[in-house]
Amino acid sequence: MSTFEFIAVLLSIIFGLAVANLLSGMVQAFFRGELTDTRLAWSLLVGNLLLVNWWVFFQWSDHANWRFHEFLYLAMWATVHYLMAVALYPYNVQVEYSEKLQQKFLIITLLAAVALDAGEKIIRGDFFDPWYLPLFYLHFVVFATLPLILAKPWIMRISGWTLAISTLAWSVVARSVLTS
Repeated sequence: MSTFEFIAVLLSIIFGLAVANLLSGMVQAFFRGELTDTRLAWSLLVGNLLLVNWWVFFQWSDHANWRFHEFLYLAMWATVHYLMAVALYPYNVQVEYSEKLQQKFLIITLLAAVALDAGEKIIRGDFFDPWYLPLFYLHFVVFATLPLILAKPWIMRISGWTLAISTLAWSVVARSVLTS
């Protein structure tokens, strides 16, 4: 078993638990009648980010000389992605806090994930590959922080759908073209 395969098991478990929490939360919200279009948008965004970044992790398969700080960074990176799913659909013991606090936690975890994603690209040395990747990160940060700055339900809805659609387009179109 290679070092990458050893590390991939742990990170895959973390990403897998995040996907399971997201899907379970979506099903429960649907049956309770709480799956609004805003929550659906953010769910699509988080689900896409989980799958894309789990896929992106495979780029590390060619990394030969693993160091503990790299492993620690990637474990933190995966854990923040897990926290996004928990922020969107908290466990039953955590439903006592307000929806506003839940939204703030979701957005903060999203911003942390973007920062860690950028760091992951910097560590691999391909932050500017393609050259407009930093612009996509900037676009993401702007739309993610809008609900924090302008605390209106319609801003949360518009930001969620804008990020969900643009990230899905980036994942399917830009990533497919860039990797071929």
